[in-house]
Amino acid sequence: MRHYYVYLIEEEFASHYFGKESKIFNLIQNFQWTSIHDGSYDLLDRQVQYISKAIPAKKIHQLLTGFLTMRKGYRQLGHLHRIILNGEAGQATLLIKDRYLEIDAQGSYEAETIFFEILRKMDPCFLAMDFQSQRYGWLNPISERKFV
Repeated sequence: MRHYYVYLIEEEFASHYFGKESKIFNLIQNFQWTSIHDGSYDLLDRQVQYISKAIPAKKIHQLLTGFLTMRKGYRQLGHLHRIILNGEAGQATLLIKDRYLEIDAQGSYEAETIFFEILRKMDPCFLAMDFQSQRYGWLNPISERKFV
């Protein structure tokens, strides 16, 4: 089973930390695993809020339903979107939250890739992180800006 947290990073930080995504990954991992009662929680929360944007839930719902409504194996219930591949080769569930998306997937990587492909069309600054396997990356690689 794979579990991803997908944050929408402010463009300024996405550009600045291109190639140094591990710093964002470490910050968000620390935030996700810090108890609300821990003294450092408020500081981590403010830092994550500063570098990330709120999730545009309505726009994401529209994109997902627009691309997937006719797809066999797709279901939507509230903020939950699910894809089950033919022959149950794999499945993925996307949950929309205020500050991030959560994707649970198992089996073939195709199911979560379908979600990733749709999200990357919306914004190039989505960063997906799987803390269990210590993997992370931009859904749409951001090109480095060249300043003259």
